[in-house]
Amino acid sequence: MKIGVIGSRRMSEYGKRVVRMIMKNKAEFWTIKTVGINSEVIKSGGKYVEGENFYESNKELAQVCDKLIIVEAGENSGTILVAKEFLDVGKEVWCVPGRIDDEQSKGCNYLIKNGAMVLTGMDDI
Repeated sequence: MKIGVIGSRRMSEYGKRVVRMIMKNKAEFWTIKTVGINSEVIKSGGKYVEGENFYESNKELAQVCDKLIIVEAGENSGTILVAKEFLDVGKEVWCVPGRIDDEQSKGCNYLIKNGAMVLTGMDDI
């Protein structure tokens, strides 16, 4: 199974720990080449897509992967656009819930509120 993993550019230490936990799974992981959580995925052995622009990269990631995991995302994060690409092609979107007072949790909490599945551990997938 190929799983996309994305998140915030301003990754917290918690986000880094979650990415490392996710990457211990036996699946094949992909992300969009950029900074923050995505670069943490690459450092941990993940592969990446690299389109000419963010929109193209979003579409390519949704084509390559079976599911999407979002670790951290701000309220107006481009991560929400990636989630839309996955949903548009009928693929699952999983979000790690976060604290309600944390700016980097607002995007994930919004997506969960609007139908994304809650990821509490890799056994959920």
